[in-house]
Amino acid sequence: MKKEEVRKEFFKLRIKGHSYSQCKKLLRALINYEVSVRTLKRWEKKMNSSEWNLKDKSRRPYKIHYKITDLQKQKVIDLKKKTGFGEWKIANYVGLSHTTINKILSKNNLLKKIDGRRKRIKYIGWERDHSNCLWQIDVSDQKVEGKYCFAVIDDCSRYCSGLFELNNISTKIITNLLDKVIAVHGKPREILSDNGNVFGLRSKHSQFDRWCNKRGIKHIRTAIHSPTTGKIERFFQTLANELPFCKNKLEDFRLRYNHFRPHSSLHGKAPADIYFTFNKLF
Repeated sequence: MKKEEVRKEFFKLRIKGHSYSQCKKLLRALINYEVSVRTLKRWEKKMNSSEWNLKDKSRRPYKIHYKITDLQKQKVIDLKKKTGFGEWKIANYVGLSHTTINKILSKNNLLKKIDGRRKRIKYIGWERDHSNCLWQIDVSDQKVEGKYCFAVIDDCSRYCSGLFELNNISTKIITNLLDKVIAVHGKPREILSDNGNVFGLRSKHSQFDRWCNKRGIKHIRTAIHSPTTGKIERFFQTLANELPFCKNKLEDFRLRYNHFRPHSSLHGKAPADIYFTFNKLF
């Protein structure tokens, strides 16, 4: 007889008014089960203090720690050296948790060291519902391979539709590059930029705004002291970290970023998976 059935018989006897000693004797006589009075009291206390199904708690550990093989460790190391991905990205390829991957990278001195506490900027979070609704554009603050870069990011999918080196920076150069991107991907409804000089500062009658109006595009500027271009700022960080793994070629990086690099905000999908799916729908 299973232990939960024995306990059920015990509680039936208690309901009938039998004492613990009487229950002990009756269980031995009726079902040949030996049990101490102390155990019977413990059963009743447990029943009164919690919702108990009369079964014993499983002794199986809550978490089972599987041994990580040398082959898995080497795969993590190789992916890190080849791609420069962090633990979250690598986890999509090796079937290990990001904490395990972090430990492997740490033991092999493959984690990037950050000097001092980095100031965290709080960006205003938003996201458009489908592709080509809003583009975020910006010029990099830092030079990449000795030159500044201009990037165009789709707000919904994070798809990078344009990434260019700049020998010079002017509104005319920026609008010419945007025309090239539009010729390939179509025009967006809106463009979001900061208040930089090439984007017309705060003037609604600037050269850049006239270019937007001529093409039927709404120009949105970030509010002062309330940055809203977090996606493209994060893109430039990724560019600086991972460009060396793409032979320092911008177009190779853009291809990898769009088609092969899993994105945590897209549930592990690449930007191209989202961008082209939405383009078919709209």
